[in-house]
Amino acid sequence: MSKINYCPRCGTQLTDKIKHCPECGLKIEGDNLKDADVNNNKKEKVFQSDKKKNRSVYWLGAAVIVIAGLIIIYNRQPTKEYSIIKDQPQVTNSVSYPATQYDETYTMAFAKNGNIILPLDLVKEKKMVKFDFLSNGGKIPLLAYLTEDGKVITAISMCEPCNSTDFHIQGSNLVCNSCGTTWNLNNLNAVSGSCSKYPPDPIPSKVVGKEIQIDENLVTNWKRRV
Repeated sequence: MSKINYCPRCGTQLTDKIKHCPECGLKIEGDNLKDADVNNNKKEKVFQSDKKKNRSVYWLGAAVIVIAGLIIIYNRQPTKEYSIIKDQPQVTNSVSYPATQYDETYTMAFAKNGNIILPLDLVKEKKMVKFDFLSNGGKIPLLAYLTEDGKVITAISMCEPCNSTDFHIQGSNLVCNSCGTTWNLNNLNAVSGSCSKYPPDPIPSKVVGKEIQIDENLVTNWKRRV
């Protein structure tokens, strides 16, 4: 089989039987053939190097796509807040709040048969109430309010990073009275503020007759997130 080389002047492919380059006319002799071999080897090395670079680019691109996909999947996972809020009972029709500050009302709650009891009619009337539950571990601040679609949300009334226990509603937002961090009141998604990762921690509750009932164990076993 004839050996394939390349013309050292113009790069035309040729065999060792050719005495002159058919493209540029260069006389192909022993030294020239040696140069052609070197040129051929260089071309092969460049080709192999390009293949390796292309493979690296391919795998890097594939890794970026996989990471981006995992991030998208993670971000689409339902949050703890959503998982609780979606199952909360609807107790009234649509509720509207003023664009100005709407403050919480303080009230009392009591424990009965392992549940913390809050009057349903009071929450429907005031739309946002705060109350304290006294346990062996001390006083635990709680919050109950109505979403704009009429669901009742019960939560630990605390903005944990700044230790505030007071909130107000403004339009469609729940706002910490201390740091001003804001969450969407319907799903507790962050809107703005330095404490946005830690909305009032929602606690499941149910409506039985005229009572909002919260499992006492869920409250007494609650742990701060920060």
